Amino acid sequence: MRFPQAITAVAALASLLIPALASAQASRPPIEVSATYGSMWGGNIETYQGKLRTGTGGALGIAVDVPIRPGMWVEAGYTRQDGSLDWDPRIGSKFTLSNMSVNFWHIGTVRALGRPGSPVMPFVTGSLGATYFSPSEATAVIDGDTYDLEGLTKFSVAFGAGFKAYFGEAKKVGLRGQFKVYSTIFDAGGGVWFGPGGVDIGVSGSGIWQFEAAGGLTVKFGG
Repeated sequence: MRFPQAITAVAALASLLIPALASAQASRPPIEVSATYGSMWGGNIETYQGKLRTGTGGALGIAVDVPIRPGMWVEAGYTRQDGSLDWDPRIGSKFTLSNMSVNFWHIGTVRALGRPGSPVMPFVTGSLGATYFSPSEATAVIDGDTYDLEGLTKFSVAFGAGFKAYFGEAKKVGLRGQFKVYSTIFDAGGGVWFGPGGVDIGVSGSGIWQFEAAGGLTVKFGG
């Protein structure tokens, strides 16, 4: 699914959600629905022969924020980056193995900075969920050897900061801008040690880091 299909899917989801959200929240604090578009970059995995990289690409996102108390929301969101899977060998030039989408399904919190209800609301956010890597090709050739390319799902976390700036007297519609950092965990391990000083717990892991800068619209329903 490329961006036109993704936009169609988001629009269809919004057409189903918006009437239900509006009626359910008529007398409660408003739910906010945001749609953003921007750029995502970064992300590489080290190997003995070189690096696998996720190429820079556009990122389309949709988020639903449900208030849990003044100045704090639970946020469920989906972000999709359409880019590429690149091979960067230690000797030689980088080249593309396949087009690839990177899909983040996350749930977390958004916390306002400053006075709730202000026309401009800075915020910080943190979330966790799953990342799904979906290459378009079934195989790739590296140094004459053929490798299978399959979809891959991994645990991920994200954190970031941004703002919402609302229009008009009702402040039902506004702009949303944000910068987010995503970390997808590929290998993780841990252990527990017992000794004279007590119990010690250690956790280690490796993953890839990706960065998103995006902006768009946010709309309040209910309230």
